[in-house]
Amino acid sequence: MGNSQSGRLTKDELEDLHKKTHFTQKELKDMYKQFKKETPQGVINKKEFKEVMKAMGVAEPFLQDLLFNVFDANKDGSINFQEFVSALSIMTRGTNDEKIEFAFQMYDFDGSKTITKEGMTQIMESFFKLVGPLVTFSGKQYHQPEVLVDGFFEEMDSNGDGKISLEEYKEGAVKNADIIQGLKLFRDEEH
Repeated sequence: MGNSQSGRLTKDELEDLHKKTHFTQKELKDMYKQFKKETPQGVINKKEFKEVMKAMGVAEPFLQDLLFNVFDANKDGSINFQEFVSALSIMTRGTNDEKIEFAFQMYDFDGSKTITKEGMTQIMESFFKLVGPLVTFSGKQYHQPEVLVDGFFEEMDSNGDGKISLEEYKEGAVKNADIIQGLKLFRDEEH
């Protein structure tokens, strides 16, 4: 991605990213300059990504892996500028639907197109290691990840098969005040 000779995005690449993200062309140009400055090789590998996550306070390796896997859309083991900007666009300016799908991709860490109770428990155990007991936006308190996961599945697993599909997740998410509030966390208020 990008014309390596000049260190700039081509006009077609810029236009394509502009159509696929919620960023202006100027913002994309500025981000590309910064990305090239920080990563002259043009990609972020998993080790570098984990170092950045650790510096940002996400020290739990499992959570770092989950985030890396969502950013690495083509699953080649590195994050290029297009992948980086696409994920950042969803996190900061995405629609609620885009954010719900992004979260689902993170929770579906085995690629099965479902969220399993075991997988969600593993994610929540890592999250609890990072932040400790959880208090939701609505004031619910969770001191054990299993209790949170059980409630999550009770609310989301509408067909009772022990797995949550993307459709079930979407339907449940729009009814859950905590998820709706959470979707607003990364909202870029300027846009």
